[in-house]
Amino acid sequence: MTAAPAPTPAILIAVLPGPDRKRTQSIYRYHVAYRSPEGDRSGCVALWEVSGGRQPYQVALERDDTGRLHWHCTCADAVYRGELEPDHVCKHVRALRTFVPDPTRPTAPTRRSA
Repeated sequence: MTAAPAPTPAILIAVLPGPDRKRTQSIYRYHVAYRSPEGDRSGCVALWEVSGGRQPYQVALERDDTGRLHWHCTCADAVYRGELEPDHVCKHVRALRTFVPDPTRPTAPTRRSA
């Protein structure tokens, strides 16, 4: 029997440059639409519905067969620039990564109290 996954916040909020030409700060909401109960299995790990921009987007976190995590976003920036620049990360994914621990990224060393 597998343990139930830990509770996940229903909505995450981020303030990002908005969709207008002036890039006015705007509130973006990330609603958890799916979270895999299957710990370390390959496939979709989580899916978020993003609102606050010109149109709603989806951000997905996928685990491949080797265990590596990959982010995907349906925004135009991720789709078009991602084709030309393989390491490009859109603002929606960058913001979400601040909330979601990613074991593939090195973490800053913690300070010890004296």
